[in-house]
Amino acid sequence: MFLAIAAYLAFATAGCSGGESPLTEEIDVADLLKRSGEATAQLDTFHFKLEHNEHGSTPFSDILDLTEAEGDIVSPDSISVSFSGTFGGAFAVNISLIGIGDATYMTNPLSGDWAEVPAEVNPVGFFDPQRGIEAMMTGLQDPTLVSGTATEYTIDGDLDTQALQPIFDATHPGTVGVQVTLDKDTLYIKKAVLEGRITTGETDGVVRTITLSRFNEAVSITPPNTG
Repeated sequence: MFLAIAAYLAFATAGCSGGESPLTEEIDVADLLKRSGEATAQLDTFHFKLEHNEHGSTPFSDILDLTEAEGDIVSPDSISVSFSGTFGGAFAVNISLIGIGDATYMTNPLSGDWAEVPAEVNPVGFFDPQRGIEAMMTGLQDPTLVSGTATEYTIDGDLDTQALQPIFDATHPGTVGVQVTLDKDTLYIKKAVLEGRITTGETDGVVRTITLSRFNEAVSITPPNTG
């Protein structure tokens, strides 16, 4: 149902003093990304955080703009996530969501009370970080290995916004610049930075950063108390 994520920010490539090693070895970057996507798809659990640059946001509906999201994924079909954003362009709101199988629960942004909601009226029902990250890894165009250290790879490329459909739903036709950082041993994606317009209705210049961590740690997602 839900499961995968990705994101953005053109940041300086890894370390300056020490850690960086010359890229003298022959590396098949496309194969590296493919194996990273496969490794991400096999994760049992992970933690994610999505952030925007200053004044940046992602429209989730005509009246709700997302500025930050953070939560946990448990394969195959559970998610717990908290969203921060603005309602109607003026009011700050915080919404939490839990999805377990076909059941979806959300908090009321005014009262904070939990309630079960039908999937068809869930404004973030499309949110699938795990599937989105796998698509990002396999869909990166003209990937270039820009740095390598003893612990990670940094890769630049471009991405068709349609590959981000599992995360951002209504995507704006075009491409965005992407920089990803991979763990050298596991090939898990540690950070993805996307720069450019992704969804319809947003302004140019938005930069998003997705950070992944806590891979395969024990996580339990249970239904909230809706009483």
